Parts: sequence; structure tokens; C-alpha cells
Amino acid sequence: MPTHSDALDLMAALSSRGVDLASLGAAYLVMLATIVAGFAAFLAARAYLVISPNRSSRDYGTFVAAVLTTLLIATVLENELLPQSTTTLRYVAVPELVILLVLHLAIARRQEPWLVALGGSALAGAVGVAAAAGAVTGTAGPAYWLTLTMLAGLLGFLWLRSVSTKRAFVSAKSIYVGSKETLDAAVTPQKPWLGLGQWVSLAAASVLLAVLNSMLRGSGLEQIPAVDVAFESALLVGATAAVSAIPAASYWLARKAWMPELTRFAWLVWIVVGFAFTYGNYLNTLGRA
Repeated sequence: MPTHSDALDLMAALSSRGVDLASLGAAYLVMLATIVAGFAAFLAARAYLVISPNRSSRDYGTFVAAVLTTLLIATVLENELLPQSTTTLRYVAVPELVILLVLHLAIARRQEPWLVALGGSALAGAVGVAAAAGAVTGTAGPAYWLTLTMLAGLLGFLWLRSVSTKRAFVSAKSIYVGSKETLDAAVTPQKPWLGLGQWVSLAAASVLLAVLNSMLRGSGLEQIPAVDVAFESALLVGATAAVSAIPAASYWLARKAWMPELTRFAWLVWIVVGFAFTYGNYLNTLGRA
């Protein structure tokens, strides 16, 4: 049965990670402003824009989901490995990040025009509010602005490849030019394994990342043990293969065919897993400094 001391310990643990009434109130206001801005953008998109549910809109959902997943990992790593005074990402932002992640995973799965408009509007509202909050408070670091720039760039990618105005749609000589709608070429399902070239590239990239991890831990290039590098690179490749096997197997069970674009998915997984390794080592180094 929980005791009063257990409750105090829980409150202390939350407070040490920046989760208190003040931060929760600020996060609530930010989320409320994001909802208002996103809803306004969604109404404008439905009134004035034509959304094409093409391959580019699916790529947009996939890339944004990868960025948000990486941001969630960075939030956990910062709060668990760094002193609270140096943490720049807060746990109170996790609910909003999860909502955006779920929306964009849905876009990556099925490209309904209203869903693409909703996800893009929600992200635009979040980027706008976050940029305004960062500018007003003056506490945002370079990584904060880099992430917002990446998300804004993905919104620009969606606009250029999948969005047209209704005026351009009506006045266009061809419906395909006006709406940026293109018939996607059929994607041939891949074999349940990557080709030799892909495995060699993944292994080489993993070795380089393992060397970088050792350097972040303070080892000189000539001091890095080959056994550690081999172990970490094998761990990266193994984690990538294990995570990629889950959707590939699910796709096979559901459709009796191998997952299309397995190669791209494997590289996205490797990037996220590799970021977790590298950023974790970097934060550990900062914590010891």
C-alpha cells in the first residue's frame, strides 16, 4: 500500500525532472495555443488548399515521425543523464510530441487528404508556437532551433510536393499539374533481407558511429579498443535488424507478401538507434565534466 513517504519520493522524482505545477501550467498553455493555431491552420487548409495523397505525403509522415521519435529519445536521455539545471528538453512536452507522432504515423500508413491536412496543420501550429515561445523566453539553444528548422523544412517539402491552392487547381490546364497528383509507380515488395551492398554500408556506418561514441567518451583515436568498436557496431546492426524485423513480419502475416521499401525503413531505424547511442554517450560526457 502506498505511503505518504512514497508519494513524497514520487513528487521529488518528478520535480527533479522539471515536472511541477509551474511547468505543467506552462505546458498546458503551450498545448492550448498549439491546438488553437493548428485548428485555425486546418480550417484554412480545408478552405483554400488541395491536398494530394501521393507518395510525397507518405514520405512526409514517415520523416516527421522519425524526427519526433528522435526528439522523444533525446528528451528521455537528457532528463535521465544530465543535471536538471542543464536540461533543455522537458518531460512536460512529451504528451504533445506523442500526439504529433501518432498523427504522422497515421499519415505514413494512409494518406487521406483530411488526415494529411490535419497532421500538417498540427505540426505548423506546434512549430509556430514553439518558435514564438523560444524567442520570447530566450532560453532555446541551437539544437532547439535546428529541430524547428528541420520540421519547418519537412512542412515545406509537403507544400512543394503535395499541396496546391484551389485557385491553381481550378485554373490549371491539367488536373495532375494543378493538384500535384501523380500516379505512384507500383513498389515491388523486397525480399525479407537486405542486399549485400546495404549490409556492407550498414556495417561500415556502424563502425564509424562506434568510433565516434568512443571518442565522445574521451578516448583518443589511437586509444580506442578494437573489441569495443566491434561490439558496439554489432549491437547497432543487431538492434536495427531486430526492430526492422517486427514490421516486416507483421506485414507478411497480414498480406502474405514482404514489406515494400524495407531498405529505407531499416536506414531510418538505424539513424534513430544510432542517435540514441551517440547522444547518450555525449550526455554522459557532459555529466562527468
